[in-house]
Amino acid sequence: MTIESMKKTQFSERTYEEWREAAEKALKGKPFEKTLKTPTIEGITLEPLYTKEMLDRLDTFVFDQTKAVQNGKRLPGWFVAQETHAATVSDYLVAIKDDLKRGNEMIVYLSYQNLEWTDAELKELAELIVHYPLYFRLGSDDNGILRVFDFVEEEQLGHVQGVIFSEAEVEVPQKVRTQLIDTVPVHNAGGTIVHELGVALSILAEKMDRGNFAAQAKDLWVRFAVDTQFFQEVAKLRAFRVLWNAFCSAYGEEAPAIPVFTETSVRSYSKLDPYVNLLRAGNATFSAVLGGTNAHTVHPHDFLTVPDAQSRRIARNVQLVIKEETHVSHVLDAAAGSYFIETLTKEFVDAAWSYFLEIEAAGGYSEVIKSGWLTDDIQSKWVERKEKVATRENSLIGTNIYANPQEPVKEGQVAESHLVYMSAKRLSSPFEKLRAQSKERLLKAAVLHVAPLKTVKAQSDFVQGFLAVGGIEPLISPELSNAEEVNRFLSENAIDYAVLCGPKEVLEEIIPALNAAASIDVAGKYGKDDLNRWEEFGVTDAIYSGKHITSKLEQILSLGKEAI
Repeated sequence: MTIESMKKTQFSERTYEEWREAAEKALKGKPFEKTLKTPTIEGITLEPLYTKEMLDRLDTFVFDQTKAVQNGKRLPGWFVAQETHAATVSDYLVAIKDDLKRGNEMIVYLSYQNLEWTDAELKELAELIVHYPLYFRLGSDDNGILRVFDFVEEEQLGHVQGVIFSEAEVEVPQKVRTQLIDTVPVHNAGGTIVHELGVALSILAEKMDRGNFAAQAKDLWVRFAVDTQFFQEVAKLRAFRVLWNAFCSAYGEEAPAIPVFTETSVRSYSKLDPYVNLLRAGNATFSAVLGGTNAHTVHPHDFLTVPDAQSRRIARNVQLVIKEETHVSHVLDAAAGSYFIETLTKEFVDAAWSYFLEIEAAGGYSEVIKSGWLTDDIQSKWVERKEKVATRENSLIGTNIYANPQEPVKEGQVAESHLVYMSAKRLSSPFEKLRAQSKERLLKAAVLHVAPLKTVKAQSDFVQGFLAVGGIEPLISPELSNAEEVNRFLSENAIDYAVLCGPKEVLEEIIPALNAAASIDVAGKYGKDDLNRWEEFGVTDAIYSGKHITSKLEQILSLGKEAI
């Protein structure tokens, strides 16, 4: 084919129905709905293909939705807002200046530091906040830093901008916002995107009912944690802008821009294989950027213990790589026009607005917190999340799958600045406990091959991976051709726990002749009749894909002896 003929070539138009027919043929009998459609925890179904026809009122709706998103952001780009740590004020000032030189773009101060500031030090800080936006999170007894505004020249106060989260009432320059709509606690409690958005609206409703709407709106900012569900998190932040626009319309007001601050979620962070947290952080950060964050914080990969200068630098560079090498900082609402993202945005808008109305019908945010209604609703979703991870329907690489059993669990002192996050519900916690428990037990486990390797390899690899999640490294047997060889192997190696790998017809021959003290399971999913029949010969259970891994590993580890 020549270049000229290629230029004249046209792709034939295809319909969704034709695509579906081709997909069903490729699936070879597997159900289309269950195989290619993915339900989310919010009750939204992710389609395998998105088309123009799927968006109701496409032209009008997408135009209005995109307009609301872009009016809420207005300018492309975002601030790199990495946390700066120091033990003293002088160290903090040195560190913040160094961070600013190396790509940080905000002056971030966290309450835990509770440092004692002298006038000279506040004056030095004042010179910085005139040129860089500030991000202060303060406790009720840590407001000494707020005297910094006294050291800013009056004609320069208009240049001071940023946000402050303080438990106490504070007086600040006009461009510094102090009324936080904080959805991070909802996220850290296990809430869904719909919970986060609905609660944000409910908190807004309570705040706006207290005074002048326009004056209140100018003082607002919102904070979200961003998890690893890439497209959903992009749509979440876009949906908030649309919801805020609709909220203001309900009050008969124009929607002013509200700055959205984001941070990487610790819900998916793990102490196991912690460098994977870098990938999680990069994924979440790119979601936040495409979703339209105004300022973002990346928690270091060793955030759950004590981050060092190197890990904080790497965390900062996650944002800098995205900013400098993808050029998305030059684009406002880069996700606009994607059928997938626009559809997800619309679905989250509809679901969150309905949830907001449900909260209001129950008495509003304060009332549902007091009654426990909201807590119970969020808890039910957290239980669902845990189950999906425990059955490995959802993966945590290096933690519940592809684990390294030789890796020690990194323990030690938790950074004081992160203590507030330690109450966050993390999906990896049960697996970290299992791994720690495995170091305290002396358990001799084995994977028994009762057929040629080429026959049992898939089963054997699966079982070894299953056990590795609990820090168990089993002894792998050679091919054992009969029950006598199995019994001898178990006895000679003093095995406490073993898994038989082989086809069912071989197991039927070997199991009735087992005579060992070890607890024995079989690899593969077998029915109750088979397991009940084999139980009298010492077979206790089966290991298979979809097995509840945490409860099973707890049971296996209990077979070991306590390490002295």
